[in-house]
Amino acid sequence: MAINAAQASDELRFDRRGEPGSTTPAAAPRKVGKDELNRVVLASVVGSFVEWFEFSVYGYLASVLGKVFFPASAPGTQLIASLAAFAIAFFARPFGGIIFGPIGDRLGRKQVLTVTILMMAVATFAIGLIPSHDSIGMAAPVLLVLLRLLQGISAGGEGSGAAIYVAEYCSDKRRTAITSWIEVGCISGFAFGATITTVLTSFFTQDQIYAWAWRVPFLLALPLGAIGLYIRKRLEESPAFEAVSENKKSHANAGWNYLFSKCLRLVLVSCGIIIVTNVTLYTVTTYIPTYLISTLTIDAKAGFLMSLGPQLFLIAMIPVMGALADRITRKRLMLAGSLGVLVFAIPCFNMLVTGDYAVKVVALLILNLCLAALLGCIYSIIPALFPTQVRFTGMAVSYNVAVALFAGTAPMLNAWLIQQTGNKMMPAYYLMFGAVLGIIGLIYTRDNTGQPMPGDQPRPE
Repeated sequence: MAINAAQASDELRFDRRGEPGSTTPAAAPRKVGKDELNRVVLASVVGSFVEWFEFSVYGYLASVLGKVFFPASAPGTQLIASLAAFAIAFFARPFGGIIFGPIGDRLGRKQVLTVTILMMAVATFAIGLIPSHDSIGMAAPVLLVLLRLLQGISAGGEGSGAAIYVAEYCSDKRRTAITSWIEVGCISGFAFGATITTVLTSFFTQDQIYAWAWRVPFLLALPLGAIGLYIRKRLEESPAFEAVSENKKSHANAGWNYLFSKCLRLVLVSCGIIIVTNVTLYTVTTYIPTYLISTLTIDAKAGFLMSLGPQLFLIAMIPVMGALADRITRKRLMLAGSLGVLVFAIPCFNMLVTGDYAVKVVALLILNLCLAALLGCIYSIIPALFPTQVRFTGMAVSYNVAVALFAGTAPMLNAWLIQQTGNKMMPAYYLMFGAVLGIIGLIYTRDNTGQPMPGDQPRPE
């Protein structure tokens, strides 16, 4: 049976405001003008761009950082160690969700977004200042891991906070299209990271990159973070949060007991949807560039350039998919994307392993098209599952636990599986595993595209 927070059942009974058996009218949210909505979307896109450039650039430089911070290991082990430090940030993300989720539900979405972008900028900039292993020994990888943990805690509040903040501003009929622009900012950050890495490999020798040039992308974090912080500080709180805060009875329900006693099934369903989206995301955008270089032994510059074009295609397709989802429903589009990953994973990786340059690019375009169908909807379908008073906590916990266990570990796990088995198709099998979990989650989700989110008043155009 499909479920969402508006479903009446013995286990989970909500009225339209998301309160079990509530009859207290929710306060009407203030009206939002077009200019204010545009500022909110722009701020979220810029903030997400900055945050995810800073977070993802490590993945693009994984093979370089393996040599800088783990020089005593064999090349394959260096890559796994470097990707393990990449994955450790994802294990910190649930703690970020635990910290920032309740804060966002009680004190406001804007407060969390201001803190997270500052934390990410400082942690990323500090990575660029760490001396190499040759200079300070084991202290170097220890500092790297600590700063990656801080990045992970920040990311644990950022993604959920930005999605909810924009979703609560949107009209019901255009929520998917508008929230999809947050993912445009995220993937643009990924693409900018790939661009900077390509520039490094084009203009500097390998010795220069290992000696100092790898630091440049991390040092860019401070000025970029300052820009994002300035924009976010000028925003107001979301209208939906302001409205539910005025209803003391509703706001008193915000908390862990309410989430896990009333919304546990929603948490589980959202995890499946999040897994397929993020396993595909981190495999296609973060791991495949490393896979092309380290596993298929393609020249570093050619590998990054090969990935960059399909990423630009992905960026262009995300808002198209968001607009399409508002017409045909999010559930249908995400099912199509998940089935695409399931069906095309093996053929696409066969094309990557055996094809020429053009064939490899076609394979990446196919995978990125499936990914666009998922990313165009993810930041609207998950907030719309949870009632307002636990929306931030519910999304932050489910999103970050699912990403930590299944998606953030994907690059490391794929590299390890290839090393252990010698099978270059292992990433395709992992993509298929994520797709199956996503399809199950989507089957048990009742779509509410074009309708008010639970706990919110209707928001017309």
